[in-house]
Amino acid sequence: MEQRVVERKRYEIKNKKTGILLLDRNLDGGLPEGSLVCVYANPKSMAEVFLYQFATSRKTYYFNTSRHFKHITANMEAMKFEVDNVEFVDIYSQYYLDEYGRFILEDRFRDKEIFDFVDHTLNTIVEKKEDANLIFDSFSFFLTLDVPQSLKEWLLNKLYSVSKETGHLIYLYVIKDLQPSHLEYMVLNISDVIFDIELERLGERVVNKLAIPKIRGRTPVSELIRFKVYEGVQIDTARDIA
Repeated sequence: MEQRVVERKRYEIKNKKTGILLLDRNLDGGLPEGSLVCVYANPKSMAEVFLYQFATSRKTYYFNTSRHFKHITANMEAMKFEVDNVEFVDIYSQYYLDEYGRFILEDRFRDKEIFDFVDHTLNTIVEKKEDANLIFDSFSFFLTLDVPQSLKEWLLNKLYSVSKETGHLIYLYVIKDLQPSHLEYMVLNISDVIFDIELERLGERVVNKLAIPKIRGRTPVSELIRFKVYEGVQIDTARDIA
């Protein structure tokens, strides 16, 4: 009986720059396109500065949840970041404010409705067929809403599919210990890349550390990377962390 050999086509995944030069060097040029990236961080570490710098690398849709976009814009400009390519998807106003700009005190339907709003926005972004980042600051906002877990799983899987369909880098900022651990693990499991950002006190100094324990399809970065926040993320090239 003749044996047929089926050749499988090998697909080369391109890298996309993150916007942080020394980090891209550590990552052999950037992150694999179409990656769903979990920025898993201690809020004391000022991890949002990573998000600001990621937004400078290309057109970015910035989903702001806990702060009005004008305050995020002011923070970015104070750190000398360009904001011309950043388009905010204003979840904060959509969720917290009524049509007159007043805070909504009680509305039992708004938790569900905000998922519908995000779904519509994602579909619109996909239709544009452009090279872009999507940043969710923060994704913990959705994980703590009073909706069935299945809806949270739906959104996470929707974002995973969008990243693969479009090649976009999608960054999900997950604040450590803010949501139940099983929801954290759900996000960490499906994410292609994990940026684990922590702050540690060493004597009289406070040190920010970045670990990248997971890059799906590639060898992860095995060493901790120190960084400082000064007009953006400044990577420390020293490798003497114990």
